[in-house]
Amino acid sequence: MRSASDRTLTPGKRLLLAGLLWAAIPGSLHAQMNPYFTAINYPVEKHSVMAMALSDLQVARYGNDFATGMLMVQYGITSRWTVGVMAEGQKISGMPATYGGIRLNTYFHLFRDDRFLNLTLYGEYEDLNGAALYKMEVAGFGPEDLTEPLSLARGTSVRTFEQRLIVYHDWGRLNATFNFIRETALQEPHGSDYGYALGVFFKPSWMGDSMAGMADMAVPPALSMSRLGYGLEMIGALGDNERFGFYWNSQQHYIGPVFTYDFSSRWSVRLEPAVGLSNVSDPFMLRMGVAYMFGSHQ
Repeated sequence: MRSASDRTLTPGKRLLLAGLLWAAIPGSLHAQMNPYFTAINYPVEKHSVMAMALSDLQVARYGNDFATGMLMVQYGITSRWTVGVMAEGQKISGMPATYGGIRLNTYFHLFRDDRFLNLTLYGEYEDLNGAALYKMEVAGFGPEDLTEPLSLARGTSVRTFEQRLIVYHDWGRLNATFNFIRETALQEPHGSDYGYALGVFFKPSWMGDSMAGMADMAVPPALSMSRLGYGLEMIGALGDNERFGFYWNSQQHYIGPVFTYDFSSRWSVRLEPAVGLSNVSDPFMLRMGVAYMFGSHQ
């Protein structure tokens, strides 16, 4: 269990953490946008902004249960090039809320037109600390480390460069996505950890095959099954430079159904109850988010 001793948070960080943990309201991305929590697929539309609050409530395998939160903003520079910033924090049961760090990302869709395998390259600089617990990905080996005192963990710098090879395809309403993930340490000891994320998802039927068809469709009532999207997401680790591949019960792996609900063309919510599949995975986590989209197509 972590020690209760910790430094006092500054007022600015208290405000940021309040926003991060407020993200416990269920929510999701726009139906045309990425519906998953860890897997990534579509770039953000040109000159559009996506703002999202995410949170996970997690039953810990070791130590106290905890909640994590993330605030994310992404901008479509072009129809194929997206940049973003993310800030995260966490609250371990019985311990003070803790700032986890910031992430800067960019990803570029390689092809101008739709292909059988749409290919995207992703890069992310992570300026985190040892207390960061949000599962933006899982990689390498072992469980979450909840045993180090928060004061030490928060003072431990963890800088990495994450790379993803992203492929996806749409068959009408059905989307299939796969991410191959590599995390490279920028501090000693250097090395890389690997992971994956994959998902299948049926977009809400009122959206049709794409957002371009929305204008020709009747808008359903606020409470309608046609606004519901659903699918399945699985994430996990693939070892490191020394041992690459599946070593199942020494790596974290999770699977869960994904549900989204589009209240409008701007507001959407999502929910994913996920279970751990291995001996070092957290047994259960409830993933939630809310997103607001605005930009050129609105």
